[in-house]
Amino acid sequence: MKSVLSTAPRKFLTHCLGLLARFFVASRSQIFVPICSLGAPRSGSKSPAHWASYFCGAVLSALALAACLGLGRLAAEEKTYTDKVDLPSSPFSEAATAVKQRPLGGGWTFTLGGSTQLRAQALDNRRDFDFGGNDEDFSLLERTRLNAAFAKDDLFKVFVEAQDAHEFWRDRLPGTNPNEDALDLYQGYLEFSLLKDIADMPALRIRLGRQELFYGTEVLFGDRDWFNTGQSFDLARVTWRPEAFEIDFFAGRPVAFDHRNPDAPAPHTNLAGANLKFLDAPARHRMEAYAYYRGDEETRFNSEHNGHGPEHLGTLGGLASAPFFGRWDYRVEAMGQFGSRGGDPVRAWLGTAELGYTFPLGWRRVRLAVKQTLASGDRSPVDGVQETFDILFGDPFEHTGKLLAVDGRNLNQFAAKLEARVWQGGLVAVDFHRFRLFQERDALYQGANGMPLRRDATGRAGGWAGHELDVQITHRFNENVSLSGGGFFFMPGRLFEKSGNGGHDASRNLFLMLRLSF
Repeated sequence: MKSVLSTAPRKFLTHCLGLLARFFVASRSQIFVPICSLGAPRSGSKSPAHWASYFCGAVLSALALAACLGLGRLAAEEKTYTDKVDLPSSPFSEAATAVKQRPLGGGWTFTLGGSTQLRAQALDNRRDFDFGGNDEDFSLLERTRLNAAFAKDDLFKVFVEAQDAHEFWRDRLPGTNPNEDALDLYQGYLEFSLLKDIADMPALRIRLGRQELFYGTEVLFGDRDWFNTGQSFDLARVTWRPEAFEIDFFAGRPVAFDHRNPDAPAPHTNLAGANLKFLDAPARHRMEAYAYYRGDEETRFNSEHNGHGPEHLGTLGGLASAPFFGRWDYRVEAMGQFGSRGGDPVRAWLGTAELGYTFPLGWRRVRLAVKQTLASGDRSPVDGVQETFDILFGDPFEHTGKLLAVDGRNLNQFAAKLEARVWQGGLVAVDFHRFRLFQERDALYQGANGMPLRRDATGRAGGWAGHELDVQITHRFNENVSLSGGGFFFMPGRLFEKSGNGGHDASRNLFLMLRLSF
C-alpha cells in the first residue's frame, strides 16, 4: 500500500514549499537566525574574551580526548572508511556507551558525541612558487567538535554541535586565518518527521537550522572536511520520500566563519535548490538530478564593461554511476549554469567522466581509475558574457588536487587514481592530476579560496598549468580512531613562468593527521 498525502499534510507541505520559494526573493533581509550562539564576542586579539575562547577550546579538546582515550578498549572489527568522524555509529568504548541513546522516558533519548582532529603539516612554496622566498610554513591544526542530540523515536530531534578550530605556529599573514574559528556553533537544528509509510518509516522530514549540506560527489555542495573549519549552512530543508525517490528542497544562507565574533549567515548570499535521487534505479545505478540557485542583490559584482550589479546564478545538472561487467565501474556528471552577474549574462558548464576497474584480491582491494574533467572558462574578457564555471560550495580537495592549488573553474583536467587496501585497516591512495586551462585568456583559480592564482589576458602564456601528485596513507584502527599521513606535490607549468611574479618552482605539503571520535 502506497503512502498517500492527506489534505492536512498536503496543505502543510504546500506551506513549507511556499516558505522556501520566498527565500528566492528575500535577498535583503536576515532570513535565518541561528538557534543559539556559543561564546562571547571576541573583538580583540588580546582581550580576555579572546583568551577565554582558547581556554574553552582546550576544555573541549580535553573532554573529547578523555572520552576517547581515558576509558575502554578499541573495537576489534574493522569499519568502512568515512570522513564523517563526528557521528560514529558505534561508541569508542564501554564507557562511551553510557552516553549513547540514553533513555529519558516517554520515548525520548539523549546522545553525546564528538571528535578531535590534529593535523601537523609542513607547507612550502604554496604562496609564491618561488624557492627564493621565505614561505615555508609549519603549523599544527586542531579541530574539536562536541555534539548532543535529543530525540523522540524517529519523529522529532534536536541536534547541537559546537566547534573549536585553531592553527598554531602559522606564519603571520595579512587578513584573517581561514583555519581559525574559536568556540562557536557549527550545527544546530530542529528536525520533524511526518507521514509514516507502510514500513513505518517517515516519508517527510523537515529540518530547520544550521546544518551541513552535501549532495552527489560534492562538486557543488560539500562539507569541506579537509578545511579546518568545515562548511555549514543556515537552512530550511524539506526531504520527501515518495516511492523509489528522495527529493530534497532547501533554502537559506551559507555560514560565514568569524574567529572573533559569533558565526552568522553571510548577509547577502541567498541559496535555494532541489535535489532528486532515484532510490531504485535499475542495474545498481546511482542517479541524481538537481537544480540550485544562488543570489546576491549587492551591486558588488563587476561586469566585463566596467559596470556593477547583483548576481543571480542558476545551476542544472545530474549524475549517474554504476558497476558493470562485474569489476568495472563508471561515473558521469554534467551541469550547466545560467543567469547574470554584474549585469552580464552567465553561460557556463562542467562535465566529468570517470572509469575504474577493481582487481579481485580477496579481502584486499586495488582500484585503478582514470578521470577527465572539463569546466568552461571565459574565452573573451570583453564580450559581455561571463563563461567561467562556478563550483559554488563544492569540495576541491576531492576533485582537483589535495594541495588546493587548483580550483574546478576554467579547467581541462586529466586524473589517474589508485586506491589499494593492502592490509587490514589500511588504505593507500595515489592521485595524479594534469592541469590545463580550458580557455587560455581566463585565469587559473585557487582551490583554497577560488581567487585567481595566475592570469594572462592575452593568452600568450598558454594553457599548461602543471601537474600534481598526491599520496595519502591511512590506517583505520576502528571507526573511532584513524591515523593518516602523506604528501601533496604540485609542479607548475609554463603558465607560471610567463605570468604573475614568474615563480614556477614546485610546491608541497607534508602532513600527519590523527582523528579520534566517540
